[in-house]
Amino acid sequence: MSKKDRPPLTGLSSDDDLARIRAYGLSRGFLPTDTTASPPAAPVTIAATPVTISPAPAPAPVVRPAPTKPWQAMFPDYLIEELRQAAAREGTAQKVIVMRALRAAGCRVDDIDLQDLRRR
Repeated sequence: MSKKDRPPLTGLSSDDDLARIRAYGLSRGFLPTDTTASPPAAPVTIAATPVTISPAPAPAPVVRPAPTKPWQAMFPDYLIEELRQAAAREGTAQKVIVMRALRAAGCRVDDIDLQDLRRR
């Protein structure tokens, strides 16, 4: 069927069609939009239940480590080897061990920065 063969979409053809559509909508609980609508076939009861909406809890602040910058230092071979073995023994990064030592020496090191985020 082509567009030319279709009937025009001007609306419903009779009042009987409108009455059947109105009755169907009312039987499903739809509210009439026309004040001249026929009375519903069956009484429609809509139970109103109070809805309590509580505000969403504030999200917990996300603590992130401080931004980092690369730093290079030259240490004796035996110290590097000892640091590597200590990190393997503790299951952490060498950086964490160095930062703990810096904290013990009095430098400010935040707790989040002492975590090795690669190993969870």
